[in-house]
Amino acid sequence: MKATNLFRRWWRQQNERNTFKKGMIGFSKLCRAAVIRGDPAAVNIRVRAIWYGDQTRSRILWTDGMGRKWQWHLFVPFSGALKNPSERDNIIERSLQNLLNPPEDSEWNELEFRTADEVAQRLLALIAVVWSANSNEELAQQGIAWAAKHSIDTFLSPLEQRFVFDAKRPDQSDIVNFGWRAEAMIPLIWALGGIPLLPPSHERADIWRIPLVQQARQSPADFIARARLRPENEVGVEEDRLYSEHWHVVDALLNRRPVTASLDAGIVVERRYALSWMIGYGTSWDEVPIDT
Repeated sequence: MKATNLFRRWWRQQNERNTFKKGMIGFSKLCRAAVIRGDPAAVNIRVRAIWYGDQTRSRILWTDGMGRKWQWHLFVPFSGALKNPSERDNIIERSLQNLLNPPEDSEWNELEFRTADEVAQRLLALIAVVWSANSNEELAQQGIAWAAKHSIDTFLSPLEQRFVFDAKRPDQSDIVNFGWRAEAMIPLIWALGGIPLLPPSHERADIWRIPLVQQARQSPADFIARARLRPENEVGVEEDRLYSEHWHVVDALLNRRPVTASLDAGIVVERRYALSWMIGYGTSWDEVPIDT
């Protein structure tokens, strides 16, 4: 009897989640249509956190006709529409207008693309991190010395600071995890013009053979001064592609299916993390949301 009640409770919770998800999906379609009506020149319109992840963070992202990037959080207007179904269309319109033309005392969030200087500095930070994560202790110490010599510590996040400059050698698990940041370097290198295309998402790249990385190691200050970025729309398209690849990885794992051979989960996550950071997600490098 107890097992039956637990199953019924679980089944009811699943139905509630599915009902909420379906409602949010339908609501997001109406909101997407409102964006298209409000800005016919809008491009790269996409919806986030609908199928998986935290539904309360569901939002629509787009680039307007003037090149500005926007994100519209949907949970609050969706909740209002659930309570007042007859006011749904008005709620959608008011929410969108408050985002586009916010009152002086409101808080809203427009994505801000990272600058060329920020991307170059982040690449230097990751060079230091990955170099310090080398399994060869002598090479790792060379990376730490390089970071100290060129004041790379000013570009490191708090977590990276502790990893690179902690007097005690990090745990093996940290060394492995931070070593994977080599794949996060690839989108930054590409965005700075160091490689013509992003490699396939199942192929690990040899970062140390890339001329741009060699130049950055030789003269970090000159590297930052010369940094130039690809157009924002190109980076946005790649971020959207990696987002889709990440969704496929998560979908396979949740449904206990093998991930397609064309995708390596670790590579996809690291590259998506870097691209999402570049288009403006996260208050810092250590806090980039990569929900699907």
